[in-house]
Amino acid sequence: MTDTQLLPLGDSYHHLANEFRNKLAGIIALKRYAKEHVLLQQGEQQQAGYLIVSGVLGALHVSEQGAQKCKEFYFQDEFALLYGNWLTETNAFYQLKVMRDAELIKVPLTLFDNPDWQAMKHKLITQQLLFKEAKEAFLLLNTPEQRYKYLLDNKPHWLAQLSLNEVAMYLGISAISLSRIRGRLNLS
Repeated sequence: MTDTQLLPLGDSYHHLANEFRNKLAGIIALKRYAKEHVLLQQGEQQQAGYLIVSGVLGALHVSEQGAQKCKEFYFQDEFALLYGNWLTETNAFYQLKVMRDAELIKVPLTLFDNPDWQAMKHKLITQQLLFKEAKEAFLLLNTPEQRYKYLLDNKPHWLAQLSLNEVAMYLGISAISLSRIRGRLNLS
């Protein structure tokens, strides 16, 4: 990684997730979802976000030709939500899909209209902004090999939960490029 990687890339939000989960206690129950379950269809209006207790979700864009592009993967303690679509009240550019069996708390977005929830809304938006800034630096200021090494060193639990094709999508490279990187690192 370059010296410019100053912001943490995910996983630094356990405290906020615990605060959020405590605020939701007794209001909304935990529910299990199976792999491949689509929580939000691309092109639909978002009605809820999902606090992840376990499992992995993905925000994927599917082209008319059926090709998939990955916007993001969401892991334990993250709040999976298409923030831009939420804040602009536009239809989803991506589908939210369960990538690995998951336990989720489905949070209706209307909850954040309540004055008692404004502080939590602000914290979630702030967290998302910091994460997006960190990911932008991660993708723009590092080579694909540096990105993969970062995941190896800092996010092995992410790699353990994703297929190599999914990792390549996350890194913004082809599966073939990832295979070459893994070969250079003697990981193939």
